[in-house]
Amino acid sequence: MKDAFEEDEKKTIEELSAEGLQWMEGNPDADGDAIEGKKKELESKFNPIITKVYQKVGGGAGGMPGGMPGGMPGGMPGGMPGGMPGGMPGGMGGAGPNTDAGVDDLD
Repeated sequence: MKDAFEEDEKKTIEELSAEGLQWMEGNPDADGDAIEGKKKELESKFNPIITKVYQKVGGGAGGMPGGMPGGMPGGMPGGMPGGMPGGMPGGMGGAGPNTDAGVDDLD
């Protein structure tokens, strides 16, 4: 996968990572809102690169080729509020047991 990154993309990722680390080290008293704001700012710069690379290596809307054998370990983080758009494919059953009770996903 590393070959899918262009040199300028690698440089951008390194610079953004250094920027984020420098910001965190320079703002040890930052509250959660400030940290979340910086995270979103950096993600908005990272995401287009990651999306492009993911598409280049064969990822994309189809997800994991062949699906995820056995399903997602522990279920979908945060569940699927409102259910699956259009219902479950092929008449599959509804949501299974809630296995994430008491789990904090750190969001």
